[in-house]
Amino acid sequence: MDSPAPGAPESATVVIAQRVRPEREGDYVAWQAEMGERCRTFAGFERTEVVPPVPGFQDDFVIVFRFDTFAHLDAWLRSDVRRALLERGAPLFAGEARQHTVAGARLAGRPAGMVVTTRVKPGREREFQVWEDSINAAAARFPGFLGNEVFAPVAGVQEEWVVVVRFDSTEHLEGWRRSDVRQRLVDQAARLWDEASVETISGGFPGWFASGASTPGAPAFPPEWKQAMIVLLALYPTVMLITYLLSPRLAGLPMALGIFVGNAVSIVVLTWLLMPVVNRAFGFWLAPAPARRTRAEALGIGAVLLGYAVLLLTFLAIG
Repeated sequence: MDSPAPGAPESATVVIAQRVRPEREGDYVAWQAEMGERCRTFAGFERTEVVPPVPGFQDDFVIVFRFDTFAHLDAWLRSDVRRALLERGAPLFAGEARQHTVAGARLAGRPAGMVVTTRVKPGREREFQVWEDSINAAAARFPGFLGNEVFAPVAGVQEEWVVVVRFDSTEHLEGWRRSDVRQRLVDQAARLWDEASVETISGGFPGWFASGASTPGAPAFPPEWKQAMIVLLALYPTVMLITYLLSPRLAGLPMALGIFVGNAVSIVVLTWLLMPVVNRAFGFWLAPAPARRTRAEALGIGAVLLGYAVLLLTFLAIG
């Protein structure tokens, strides 16, 4: 386990996951290329990497910037040049970027990996280190394992423990992430931390929900009950509107074909129109910040229930 000396990290890396509007991916690639060129002009720049979405596994573009020190990385992240580029590129994005800064990390350009960020309870650091050694040893026995790096908190740079785990393919990474071995080890150590989250470096998980902070054991997505509530909030008006507007026009088709067309329209509307909007609107509840979790839970549930009521009353009034 190689960690930088406290207060003097050897390098600094930022991993940024960004969902891009499907119809703007070409524009995004050109914009990101310009971002990389401008980044290279800043002091301390070492390397950048852009990992495109992996169909069926990862919906986000993942960008890695590495600098020789945190001060140089921070200067780039806060620069007017980057701020202007982000403002210009805003129309290309389908959601907020998720960003992890790792002090001392030297990420290799591997096919698949994940950044695990853990906020350890005060006084439990030694236990966490012992446990981390055991879970790293377990990961090393899985097919495709390439290596990992563990970075302790660094004052003024990062408050969490950060672990970078690399595998030779998204399939092998997924095999480790979903394994009973990892699940059991995470369950055993849940008492040691206040918060744990996972970001994939060159792989993710398909679907309607972005990854983010969550409970140990299911780090990549919000809890299933939250997913169900949000899907219902978006699905109900979709089905009702299709019933009112589309179904009469499909009445002359064979039932099997009519249902297929209706389902296809529903999936398109949910995936590219409603779910991105609902995810952004309820992001405070789906992946709440630790300090605001209690309040976010109450506000989120209340807002979803209010949404149900408004939708029901609206469609009852329409008849």
